[in-house]
Amino acid sequence: MSQPLCATPVEIYETQKNRVLIYEDRVCKTFGSARHAAVHLRREIEALRRLAGIQGVPVILALGLDRKSVVMSRVPGTPMTKCESVSERTMASLRSLVEQMLQRGIARHSLPPRDVIVAPDGSASLVDFERSTRRLFPGDPAWIIAKGVTRFHLMRMLHEHAPQLMNRSEQRRLRWHTIVRAVLQRPAKFRRRVLRALGKA
Repeated sequence: MSQPLCATPVEIYETQKNRVLIYEDRVCKTFGSARHAAVHLRREIEALRRLAGIQGVPVILALGLDRKSVVMSRVPGTPMTKCESVSERTMASLRSLVEQMLQRGIARHSLPPRDVIVAPDGSASLVDFERSTRRLFPGDPAWIIAKGVTRFHLMRMLHEHAPQLMNRSEQRRLRWHTIVRAVLQRPAKFRRRVLRALGKA
């Protein structure tokens, strides 16, 4: 794998899952030996290849010979989590980017603010596609569910930062999906409570 042009990374993020070296012009992401590491790497590569050419998405520059890493371009800007405020322009840009992503057949399992990069002009970019679903064929049931999950998370962010961009239909769907999600999560929450109680017994 070719080395980044600058010898010293600007930032380093390391978790149990992967290690990310951020340089001035590119990002090197190496996946560890965790159970699903190979799957996450494959999903990231497949997603970036399918999204190639869309403004606001990293471009693959090289793949590691160890089959554990990928080097991609660094999108300019600041993570949304570090922004003092989020403008309507940013949310409109994010909405457009998500719709382009879905049109290419890629859905994300979540849209955490840390993965939204805000450029100086207010436009939004997306990074970190290791947890994504690719449309395999028309009517793919896994894709239909994943697409709905992506739009749910987008509507939640719009509701928080720019509700004026949502129409009444979207507001109703968000309320309904929020209720359904809460109901579906109750068994898992109940199980965690029981396990915590047993642990304290």
